[in-house]
Amino acid sequence: MDRKKILIEQNSGKKFLVKDLTEDYHTSFGIIISKDLKGKKTKIKSSTGKEFVLLDATFPDLWEQFQRGPQIMLQKDIGLIIAKTGINKDFEVVDAGGGSGSLCLSLANICKRVTAYENNSEHHKVVQKNIALVGLNNATLKQDDIYKGIKEKELDLITLDLPEPWQVIKSADKSLKEGGYLVVYLPNLLQMQKFVLSLKGTSFKLLETLELLERKWFINEQIMRPEFQMLGHTGFMAFCRKM
Repeated sequence: MDRKKILIEQNSGKKFLVKDLTEDYHTSFGIIISKDLKGKKTKIKSSTGKEFVLLDATFPDLWEQFQRGPQIMLQKDIGLIIAKTGINKDFEVVDAGGGSGSLCLSLANICKRVTAYENNSEHHKVVQKNIALVGLNNATLKQDDIYKGIKEKELDLITLDLPEPWQVIKSADKSLKEGGYLVVYLPNLLQMQKFVLSLKGTSFKLLETLELLERKWFINEQIMRPEFQMLGHTGFMAFCRKM
């Protein structure tokens, strides 16, 4: 991953991603000189005296900077996919319906290799830009239609964020290892029902179908309450295993 820095303004918490450490960085809180960006100090000041924390950019910092095209898969759902499939550094993965690259790059940050299929030319450009931002060399992007087949074999995991995932079941069966996982992400429950019913008579066992809701809390000395707005339905997920 290319070396990048994240600047966090102390009072507001606002973040700034610095890609080039050889030039002064301009913010609405003043200018940070390149000498400070390349130095070892984590606490620095801008030209206006504002205090910043300077840190190495981690993957979540870069994820926040992703260019958005289609609806991006959120971290709560990505985290569940990672936990439920046990993805690790040895996994070979195919992700279809690359979208903005949120899922495929989150998986690439952990596993051995991810091949992303994205047939839409505009979405393809967005994923390309986000791959370049992250700088991972184990993520391969293909402008290809996965409904026509999967060329990669001996896969540990296939993730599908597509309108008609049932069209991929046969080719997924041929490409996954025995015991490999197939994860489907859909916004509509009728789509999910059609997918689940299409698994009958196949080598895939449906482990569970679920959605994940997220609720943040506000806590200080006097108050402990949930936030008024919660992150509710984003998508339904079906977890399947070839066996």
